[in-house]
Order: sequence, then structure tokens, then C-alpha cells
Amino acid sequence: MKKIILILTLTANYLFVIAQSPCTPLPYQDSLFNLWPDTVVNLPHVQQGVNYSTTITIKTPATVIEAAGYDTSQTTVLGQYVGNWPVDSMALLSVNGMPGGLSLNCLANNCVIPGDALSCAAISGITNDPPGVYPLTIDIKLYTHGNIVIVVPIPFDTVVTETVTGYKLVIDNSSNQYEIFNDNDFILFQNSPNPFVDFTNIMFNSPESNNLVFDVFDMFGRKVFSNNIFASKGVNTYQYTHDLSPGIYMYTLKNGKEMIAKRMIVAEK
Repeated sequence: MKKIILILTLTANYLFVIAQSPCTPLPYQDSLFNLWPDTVVNLPHVQQGVNYSTTITIKTPATVIEAAGYDTSQTTVLGQYVGNWPVDSMALLSVNGMPGGLSLNCLANNCVIPGDALSCAAISGITNDPPGVYPLTIDIKLYTHGNIVIVVPIPFDTVVTETVTGYKLVIDNSSNQYEIFNDNDFILFQNSPNPFVDFTNIMFNSPESNNLVFDVFDMFGRKVFSNNIFASKGVNTYQYTHDLSPGIYMYTLKNGKEMIAKRMIVAEK
């Protein structure tokens, strides 16, 4: 979702500093957020415990209307159109949801990039966080300026805040491969660890907050466990602790409209 908020201010302070790190911008393609790869292609998977590095190419917008994705409803201040105001610079404020051990560093000093420029940022490091899907939220500010006409033209410096959602970092290990998915889909991921002894984590994506039913069946189709789960919108994790005999089982998740099944293995202690 792309949403920007226009805030009138007379001063602009860069409050967030990210360590400078060299990277080379890759070939850029048009995208909704002026970032490549975009949220459809998304970021390469992370291998648990292995050094990771990927580059995000940044093309800063030239004007406010470009920053707003050409949505004119978001480019009005005090009833006046400001879409043709130039973008003076773009500053990265924060990246939320990053797995531990990974960090994002910009080529530009303090992650402040002039308007209508090409730059890049690098995500790198080693993470030992559990395999799974880690949604990212990127907060950005765009600095612009122009005139607001009330009785006489009044010059304003303006800050445009923008939130980028839809990026995901997926952590894999040798036995689990997590796919990139659509946020609006009901998705059940493979449990981890698998095989397991005492417990296993089951991750799923729910397109909305909902009450779900989690069932476990043996290989003869007999239900051996059932539990109601409240799921929040987005990626959820349910920890299943069992008292089952070693063997192969099926687990299902139902949301009232769909049912998804996966296979899991209980190992001997």
C-alpha cells in the first residue's frame, strides 16, 4: 500500500543516521515505490547462518506527484495542488522487521539522496533467526518546497512522509524453503523443524483477522488433535506441542472458506 502524508513545516531536520556502505546501483525498472526490485519481484531469500548481501536500487522521484504514484488526491495542501513541487531530497528513516544480524546501509551519506537521482542501499549480514517470512516496513521522508497562495504567496518547506510495505525477507534452511506470497492469500507454510521431537512451529498467512481451526490427523485419517486459533492479519506462528507416537501426520488449517493441509513427521526421542 502506498500512502503519503503532506506536513507543512518551516524546518527540516534529518533525525535518523544509517552507516554509509558502498554499493553499486543495479539496472532500474519503473516501480510503484521507486525501488528495485519492487515488492512483486521482492528480495532474494536469506540462507540461515550464511552471509547474505543484496542491493536495492533507488530512483528518487523528481516531483511530489511522482512520489504519490500520480495519485492527485494526495497532492493537495490547503486546497492547492502541490504535485509539481520538486523533490529536494529523500531520507530513509527506518526499516522495521529486519531479521537479527542483518542491516541496511546506504551509499548516500546518512541515507539522504537528492531528488531525481539514482542511488542504492545494501542489505547484508548473517542471521540465525528461525526460518520464516519476515515482512519489512520502510519509512521514508521526501523534502520539497513551493508556494502556498493565501492572500499573498507564502513560501513553505514541506516534508512528505511515505511508508513502503510489501517487502519480505524470507529465511531458508536446508530443509525448509519459504515462498514469496501475496498478502491477500491464505497460506500455510511447512512446519519447522521437521522432523521434530517435542514441538514444531507452524507459520501461516491470514488475509484478515479470523478464527481458524488447526487439526492433526494420523495416516489412517483419524483426528488426533484439534485446536481453535485466533489469527491476526498477516503472518502468524503457532507452536504445536504434542504427545503423539513417532510417525507421519497430516495437519490442516481452516478459516471457514478454505482448508490447507501439510505433512509433518514426529521423530523418536
